[in-house]
Amino acid sequence: MQISRLTVDGLRCLSAVEFNPGPGLNLILGRNGAGKTSLIEAAYCLGSGKSFRFGGTDALIARDRPSLQLYAELKLQERDLRVGFERGESSWRGLCNGERVSELVRLASLVPVVCFSPESHELVGGASDVRRRFFDWIVFHVEPDFAEAYRRYMRALKQRNALLKRDPGVTELAVWTDTLVSAGEQLAHLRSKVFLGFESQMMLTLSELLGEMGSAAVAFIRGWKDGLSFAERLESIGVREREVGYTLSGPHRADWSVAFAGHSVREQGSRGQQKLVALAAVLVAARLYRHHRGEAPLIALDDLFSELDLDHQRRALTACAHLGAQTWVTGTVASTALDAWTGKLAQFHVEHGKVRRD
Repeated sequence: MQISRLTVDGLRCLSAVEFNPGPGLNLILGRNGAGKTSLIEAAYCLGSGKSFRFGGTDALIARDRPSLQLYAELKLQERDLRVGFERGESSWRGLCNGERVSELVRLASLVPVVCFSPESHELVGGASDVRRRFFDWIVFHVEPDFAEAYRRYMRALKQRNALLKRDPGVTELAVWTDTLVSAGEQLAHLRSKVFLGFESQMMLTLSELLGEMGSAAVAFIRGWKDGLSFAERLESIGVREREVGYTLSGPHRADWSVAFAGHSVREQGSRGQQKLVALAAVLVAARLYRHHRGEAPLIALDDLFSELDLDHQRRALTACAHLGAQTWVTGTVASTALDAWTGKLAQFHVEHGKVRRD
């Protein structure tokens, strides 16, 4: 996927901004607070409806504006697309080639973006839902049945939790438990299938980025105890679930982890090690997308030169070049690591929320 034109209005400090990135590496320089990261946020938001940063949707919208508007012209799998998105405080509207987009998952399929940022260490060191959402982005793009399986599961989970809060009858609860089990087993199966490729690619990438740590072990936790079916697990904790009023096990508790020599990076790794594991995960997501879709997603590396040492900057840029990915890199100043980039390079400067090509 390659974006050739992006217009942004009302997103943080960006107002009536037009950005025309090139097909290769796009270096976006400027002072802190100038709006560099907001450009990346705009592309990410166009494909997800939200930011990769914390603070919620409301934080994206400029303080003096009721909504933000995004528009992009892009090429995806040889198709020329025009994608528009508007987000208010409580509603959104999307368009593709003039036709209404009814679901955010549709936008995700149209504008695939993966991002490494100063907050990416949270992907490794943060809560399980961060890792789960990241991994589900991969599964969504690899397995066509994932979106519907996920939708069925979350609908059943919501209904079952509502019942558990009011001490339901056995028969009434069993109906939603059966639905939850059916959707949950399918969801866990799809994740497990994709994890096989994720695991092998992560181990390879980690050997390149953190070879000094030795062999890595990448584990997947499906959300309930091994050795039991989902139905058996729910039956075994039924009394406890009625006490707490919600579902205690299932795919909504899934997680994945990385360890070196038996030591969890999440619990014992340094912040620098967590960042490199996060970078590996982002690159693996791009590789798996490219393998299954025939082209790379947009790869955004926010504040790359401040987050990684020179050697790992070069490795990250080399990996993006090998993928043939349109790559957006932000920074306050350029780095000598740019000599690792072998393709086309366009440089831009951002100041006071305005973008110019150098």
